[in-house]
Amino acid sequence: MYRIAIVEDEIKDARRLYSLLAQYAKDKGKQFEITCIENAFLFLEQYHHQYELVFMDICMPGLDGMQAARDLRGIDHSIVLVFLTSLAQYAVESYDVEAADYILKPVTAAAMELKMPRILRRCQAEQGEIIVRTEGSMVRLKPYDLYYVEIFNHHIHYMTANGVLRAYGTLKEIEKNLPDGFFRVNNQAIVNLRYVTSVDSENVTAASRSFSISRGRRKEFLSALHVSSLSV
Repeated sequence: MYRIAIVEDEIKDARRLYSLLAQYAKDKGKQFEITCIENAFLFLEQYHHQYELVFMDICMPGLDGMQAARDLRGIDHSIVLVFLTSLAQYAVESYDVEAADYILKPVTAAAMELKMPRILRRCQAEQGEIIVRTEGSMVRLKPYDLYYVEIFNHHIHYMTANGVLRAYGTLKEIEKNLPDGFFRVNNQAIVNLRYVTSVDSENVTAASRSFSISRGRRKEFLSALHVSSLSV
């Protein structure tokens, strides 16, 4: 089941997209729960992480879709965001808010066939879980909630969106259980590639933390980072 929000002030356009999504789900054997919301203010006011995917019109009165997307990213880094626009010029700006894609209006069935497989793959990637067994409890994390894992004072530290989780084990064991999108940069740390902000000849910065890259891992790391950037 994919829970989808359509944030669109033009009723005709919202109904058209709703119909196309419903037909796509029927043709492909998918399950979509679709909600139409008439403006970005209402969407943000009601938002409590209840959707996996949102189609956001850019040109809306009051709060436009681009600013609404920036506000959304302030509370949720994982929801898959697709912009609806009549102007392709917004495509570049859409990457600033980690949009998965943009679709030109009026939306067509051909656009659905072309765009939806990649969009749904992105949703599936976001839905994976990481299980962390701490001292006496088990914590479930979404991949986007885990920034990096490192060895610190003989413990394994999981740096998450909500703070540090401490556990026992080895990085080798943890590496096997992490989904795609994570990379072991040295003998002490594994980073989430989606939070990498810079790379130089010796170091990588992820979630505002700098890590050294082992000489033997650098080429593979750069390749993994490139693949990761193509999949988002």
